[in-house]
Amino acid sequence: MKPSPAPALATLTLLLIAGPGMQAPAQGQTQTQSSSLYRCGPEGRDLRDSPCPNDKSSPPSQLQYTQPSAAQTAAAQAQTARDAKLAQQMAQERRQQEARDLQANGRAAHIDGRKGMAQGDADAPQPKSTIGQPSKQRKAPTAAKKHKSPPKHKAAGANGGGSGGG
Repeated sequence: MKPSPAPALATLTLLLIAGPGMQAPAQGQTQTQSSSLYRCGPEGRDLRDSPCPNDKSSPPSQLQYTQPSAAQTAAAQAQTARDAKLAQQMAQERRQQEARDLQANGRAAHIDGRKGMAQGDADAPQPKSTIGQPSKQRKAPTAAKKHKSPPKHKAAGANGGGSGGG
């Protein structure tokens, strides 16, 4: 059974992300390798590691890549472990800070954005409770008003008559 290239690809990705500072001392330890690559499809955009099913006469292209050494792989894994530990520590600190902020600012602000009055203020206005009181009765609707008739216009002949186009 052939080993999967996924772990090596993940390590290579981590090494590329880690930056040039980590790669510089170990450059001599990488191994350059090549793979055969077949371009299939109408524009050669379908890449395969075996000959194309429709065109078996096309020659393969050689893909050059570097395989990280065991030292680079171990360094990348150690960096990943340090990053994971730091991420857990930062998440724990954030949760603790949020808990402290919630204790300090636990009460909701009023609509105007200011904080509510302190619990022991005697002169603070208390909201009126309407529990147990009957609801206000609505007034009966009044009769509709009578519509006024539109004002009557004066006769057209009194203003000089005609169409007014003169």
